[in-house]
Amino acid sequence: MTHVFISYASADRAKAELLANILTSKGVSVWWDRTIPPGRIFDEVIQEALNAAGCVIVVWSHASIAS
Repeated sequence: MTHVFISYASADRAKAELLANILTSKGVSVWWDRTIPPGRIFDEVIQEALNAAGCVIVVWSHASIAS
């Protein structure tokens, strides 16, 4: 399924969550790292989600530039 992948620094989690909620309320399928299933390897899940994404949104901030 095509979806939007949201990339962000952990310091910007609240902003990423707001963005995810807005997009979801508009019917957009959103993936962000709060949806990693228990027991899965973080890097593998991220790569799978990126490969499946139709669009990537990067939340740029001072925190993300430094991370």
